[in-house]
Amino acid sequence: MDNKTAARLDEAMSSGVPVRLHRSSIRGADRLDGFVVAVGTEWTVLAPCTDLRLDGWEAVRTADVTKVRPRGDEDCLSVRVLRGRGRWPVRAPGPALPLDGLPALARAASRAFGLVSLHVERHAPDACWIGEVAEVRPKSLRLREVDPEARWQSAPSKFPLRDVTRVGFGGRYERTLLEFAGPHRRPADAGRPASRVRRPGAW
Repeated sequence: MDNKTAARLDEAMSSGVPVRLHRSSIRGADRLDGFVVAVGTEWTVLAPCTDLRLDGWEAVRTADVTKVRPRGDEDCLSVRVLRGRGRWPVRAPGPALPLDGLPALARAASRAFGLVSLHVERHAPDACWIGEVAEVRPKSLRLREVDPEARWQSAPSKFPLRDVTRVGFGGRYERTLLEFAGPHRRPADAGRPASRVRRPGAW
């Protein structure tokens, strides 16, 4: 990331106006619209805003951000709606999450929100895997997955840390899966293969 982009990230966080984050270094990666709420050396947190509603948080690797484009100002409709509902300025997730490395970020987000969605966009740009962080190792993490039918999978899936480019948490989809999956228990029908989730754009 160049100094100009870094400065625009900081400006977006301090001003509280909506932006679009571009990550052109990752082919096929989504452009993310919302509010920058935290910027760390390794990870940046955005509060996505879809159809004038906030929907959890997305953490992306700070170094992957190539452009920060304004999507409005303090008088745009998104801000007016959120301000009228007492949701602006948009806040970072609480408790504060560590942004200096994926292991600590993923573990803390899973502990605080129950489920996280992991994206490996260089290999599968239109899919994500959702579950709770079961274990973190020096070069990988293991995710105990929930499938699209809100069923816990029997064995954790392994993700190399270097492949994870985005982590979502606290969104409507993750909350709904957790609500219907319930607390994790070892399923009786152990051995079902894990499956990727095509996450809806909005609910």
